[in-house]
Amino acid sequence: MDRQRLSNAASGALLAALALCAMAMSSAFFLHTRHAAEERMEAIAAKARALPGVTLTDGHPGVIVTSMETDGQAARLGISVGDGVVSLNGTPISSLDQASAYLLHHPQPRIALGLKHADRMRVVMLDRPEGGR
Repeated sequence: MDRQRLSNAASGALLAALALCAMAMSSAFFLHTRHAAEERMEAIAAKARALPGVTLTDGHPGVIVTSMETDGQAARLGISVGDGVVSLNGTPISSLDQASAYLLHHPQPRIALGLKHADRMRVVMLDRPEGGR
């Protein structure tokens, strides 16, 4: 009888330990997943802010200006929400990823933005922060 109780107690303790391990692993997985999602969101936000004072999103044509600083350089240059950025320094762009990669690899202090607004094309020169990023 004592052996049976000892065996039951050991089984109970083992099950409790396994349950604790499962909870710890579940918590670790949740935290890892949450951290990875936050990193992806930060990367997306950084791409969206690839140009100073302007927020961009994928669209047609190129990438679309979705918001901007009201008193910023882009507004002074006549850039409007809804404008399509179709080229950077004459290089055609068709996605936010492509624009972000171009800007990362071409850190010059001024960039020529090819803009499309109401079926009209124009080019404006935008000054980038020190270091070109």
